[in-house]
Amino acid sequence: MGFSTVAAFSIIFVFSLIAFGLMYSTVADIAKTYSAELGEKKERIEDTSNTNLEITGITTTPLTGTHNLSFTLKNAGTPTLHPEKFDIIIDGLRYDFAYSTTPLYPGTEVNFSVSDVPGGINTTHRLKVVAENGYSLYLEYQVT
Repeated sequence: MGFSTVAAFSIIFVFSLIAFGLMYSTVADIAKTYSAELGEKKERIEDTSNTNLEITGITTTPLTGTHNLSFTLKNAGTPTLHPEKFDIIIDGLRYDFAYSTTPLYPGTEVNFSVSDVPGGINTTHRLKVVAENGYSLYLEYQVT
């Protein structure tokens, strides 16, 4: 009877060690993944909070029922941005655009142009520029 008690205790002890090892490795993997995701989120928040864009010039060219829009955007923040990853939204619709340079380093400017935007002379429009990191800039303009 003494041997069976020791054997049962040994089996339970070994299985407890195995279960603890499995739980520990699972918890360690989860903690590592969470830590990496938290670091990425912090980096995105810092990147967005350090972004500052300014529209330094805007021109419109009225056509029959439409217009072309050109504007200059200055990177007044610290992160380097990539204009090809921007979104240009006018009156709630996303438009294809052309840009003059990439990447957009801090302190530099880029020219954007959008063609065939609905709305002729003396119409008012809302422009939204969304950078790759989610920073957005709003502006209302009138076609003249």
